[in-house]
Formats: sequence, C-alpha cells, structure tokens
Amino acid sequence: MLIEPVALSDFFLSFFSAALIILLATLYAALFAWGKASGRRSLGVAAWITYFALMVCVAVFSYVNHFSDYWLVLSLLMALGYGWMPRFIWQLCAATHQPDHHPPHQAGDHHD
Repeated sequence: MLIEPVALSDFFLSFFSAALIILLATLYAALFAWGKASGRRSLGVAAWITYFALMVCVAVFSYVNHFSDYWLVLSLLMALGYGWMPRFIWQLCAATHQPDHHPPHQAGDHHD
C-alpha cells in the first residue's frame, strides 16, 4: 500500500505539530508531577489543558500526514500513553518511596 506523501505546503505544519507533541507531552508530565508534589489543584488543571492541546496536535499531525488504519490507531495509542504514563510513574514513585518502618541500624551493627 502506497502512502501519500506530505505536500510541501503542509511540511511546516507537520514539522511544527510533531515538535509541539514532544514539547506538550513534556510540559504535561512536568505540570502533573509538580501539581501532585505541591498539592496545587491549579497545576493539575493546567496539566489537563496542556494534554488537550497535545491531543489537538496529534490530530493535526495525523491529518496532515494522511494517517489511516494502523497508523491512526498507533497515533491514538501514543496520545493515550502520553496521558496515562505520568500517572503510572507517579504511583510507582509514591509506592517505592514510602517511609521505611524498620528501626534504624545502630553504628557497628552488621548489615545483610
């Protein structure tokens, strides 16, 4: 199956939307983590607005590059992954950095 190439007039839009996908995904993850760490709800709202903008960029990128079939599904999975991975990473970090309830070792004790 031959894929229709991007028209030269759409090349800038394709390049710009791809760059924005990367930047917005990074900004979303940073805002999400910052909002969770600081407890500020406004950062969580900003993260969701950024994620919405990311979805728009993914839609523009998919449209301009004439994605169909499995490429369109792959774009959707990528966008969903960008949305859910910061949540999973936060849960993993929170679970692995729980306070340790073991008594501290005394100086000179042997460690396993």
